[in-house]
Amino acid sequence: MDTAIMIQKHSQGFTLTEIMVALVISSILMAGVLTIMSSSKRTYALQSELSDLQENARFVMEELARDIRIAGYKGCRSDLLPIDAQTLLPINLGPPFNATLNGTSVNNRDITEENGAPISGDPFPKSDALVMSAFFEPLQAADATPQFNSDDTEITLHPRSIVPDGSDFRDEVVVSDCGGTAVYKVVSSNGTNPITITFPLLRDYLQPVSIFIVGRRAIAYEVRRTTEGEFALFQFRCVYNKDTGNCAGDGTQEARLVEGVENLQVRYGIDTAPRDGIPNQYSATPPAFGVTDKVVSVRISLLMRTNNKRGDLDGATDKDFHLSPDLTYDSAAGPYNPQQDNSTLESGYRHRMFTSTIKVRN
Repeated sequence: MDTAIMIQKHSQGFTLTEIMVALVISSILMAGVLTIMSSSKRTYALQSELSDLQENARFVMEELARDIRIAGYKGCRSDLLPIDAQTLLPINLGPPFNATLNGTSVNNRDITEENGAPISGDPFPKSDALVMSAFFEPLQAADATPQFNSDDTEITLHPRSIVPDGSDFRDEVVVSDCGGTAVYKVVSSNGTNPITITFPLLRDYLQPVSIFIVGRRAIAYEVRRTTEGEFALFQFRCVYNKDTGNCAGDGTQEARLVEGVENLQVRYGIDTAPRDGIPNQYSATPPAFGVTDKVVSVRISLLMRTNNKRGDLDGATDKDFHLSPDLTYDSAAGPYNPQQDNSTLESGYRHRMFTSTIKVRN
């Protein structure tokens, strides 16, 4: 009888040392994965903040450029004063850019709270305000190339155009070509189209012809700190009632235009005699009303700051921002460095500066 030989096999598990080594290695790998995830999350959040900052800067520049281009615009020959069709006397509408806002200079202003109250300690560099006036609002003619002949007393507008009402305080229209501009009073018509003017057109108007409704609008921009503690660019608009000289309707309209604007610097490109349409110098304030020097361009510099304070970012942007050669900070002239000059209040934010020069059409 055969005898089976049975071989006993012994099972051997992991030793405590091997388990400890495996745990250490897996912990290291897990820590690396978590570090990469955390870093990726921070990078994504920061890139998102900077993307919002750049988008806000683009929007602000476009908004400012649109208003700057129409400041003082009076048609093809904005260098000529419009005349009153009835009296044939020139009408001086005022300066396109104002040197003051609420009685103080537009240059080097203390940044205030949203309600206009001063910021305690005033720890931020001074900013500028921008105040300008648009005298006319474009109307749309019925034809792409309208014909305006002398002795005409009616002007036909496009069906989608706003129609001035003679019973309203905005009861004057402007007809302009490259030969000059004249202001005509509208007969009360309850907003009917075509509109009737009280005096016939003074002459034949040649293309290109523009039609406007007289309505002076003052537009101002200023940086303020919001109730949430962040910075924003505020917009103030006023449509004047020419009969009373005050803002029509509910008065000055205030709006928080966009957040993240920490500082606004404005420089006016002035064309001195002889006039060639090219700025000979840049000034911190526009020329006084009545001076022959003319603003032909405006240079805008924006110091933008990310909207949200991030606790995972140490310090602030360590970079010099040359806001203005004549801007002072802490009683010393020079650039503004958020990290070095104002680390406590700027820590956790990132900054970028944007500059653009805009041609004025007036």
